[in-house]
Amino acid sequence: MREPDDLLTEASVTRRLVSLARGRAGRTALLADDWPAGLPGGADGCGYDTFAAVVQAAAAGLSWRGLRPRDAVGVLVPDAVSFAVASHAVRAAGGVPSPVDPGLCPAEMAGQLAESGARMIITSAGLADLAVAAADRSWVRQVLSFGEAPGATPFADLLGPDAIAPARGRPDDVALLPFARAADGRVRPAPVTHRGLLSRIDELDRQARIGGGDVVVAGPPAGDGLAYALLVDGALLRGATVIAVRLADLAVAAAAARATVALVPRGARADLPAGVRAIPVG
Repeated sequence: MREPDDLLTEASVTRRLVSLARGRAGRTALLADDWPAGLPGGADGCGYDTFAAVVQAAAAGLSWRGLRPRDAVGVLVPDAVSFAVASHAVRAAGGVPSPVDPGLCPAEMAGQLAESGARMIITSAGLADLAVAAADRSWVRQVLSFGEAPGATPFADLLGPDAIAPARGRPDDVALLPFARAADGRVRPAPVTHRGLLSRIDELDRQARIGGGDVVVAGPPAGDGLAYALLVDGALLRGATVIAVRLADLAVAAAAARATVALVPRGARADLPAGVRAIPVG
């Protein structure tokens, strides 16, 4: 699918996605077998227009709470819907999402947050204990959660009446800050610029071949979050529907939704229906 010419010069994938969403009213962007608490939507998911509106409203809320341009924000969430909304809201506000691998130990999570300089982390009720423990050992001062959790502010509190247009971002500014395990065993930052992020999405898109007519079932975020972000963002840019499912439910969900593509954590076993392309992630 060719993007309109005015989008080709946008450095930020978030600006491109929000701009494209305006022409996709009525098309479903995101679904989940367990919809994140506090987000507009539910059993019927949300359309592209609603997704764009939520991202811009959450960005305004993050800015009001003190997020400044180029600030890193940890993203520790269990599903594709939360991952997409949180990451794009942070980027829309001018910040840098930093995916946190749920498989890290608390000390490594705290080290990532401290090294990135993050003052906020976005998580879910089920992972909030980990997020709060890591925050206590870092510079993080605000924990935001999809759903109620002790020590965390509900993500829904960000969604007031105000909204902001996504920050433009310069091509060489950092757009994503994953932390990957290096040869020495330590978890180290591997920043990706806006230009690099779009280039990698295009490169992976040629391999994954996800189009606007695809239905993509996505298991939980895996690994350092880079490949996961590339695939989810690429699918949304192309106009596909992304369905967040638990790992144990991948095969059943793929059959029920008549999915065409499945994002499967690398090394996990999923007995998918015939005709569903499995893409390993992580």
